[in-house]
Amino acid sequence: MADEDAGHELAGREETLERLEAAARERWGDEWAIRATHFADGTTQAYAFHSRGVVDDDRDEKTLEQERLYTDGDSAVFQRVHIQREGVVDVLEEREFERDHD
Repeated sequence: MADEDAGHELAGREETLERLEAAARERWGDEWAIRATHFADGTTQAYAFHSRGVVDDDRDEKTLEQERLYTDGDSAVFQRVHIQREGVVDVLEEREFERDHD
């Protein structure tokens, strides 16, 4: 039963991403991207976005304007937001990830 549930979750994720892609392509042509976060419990949060550029060029942190589309149940929701990106201040550790081999 767990394999069947995983298959339904994967199909639901793919459907959500396909709907977002179609809506983004219709609204912005080829100038968009999708951010998706898949959680360990099988849920996914995703949105498509299009950058409208810098609206405030503060020396410490730039403010960007973005248009976003996301799904909420059967509805598609549009947002126009201002965001500030967080940058890496210092890399504390970096190494190649070694996978366990069976």
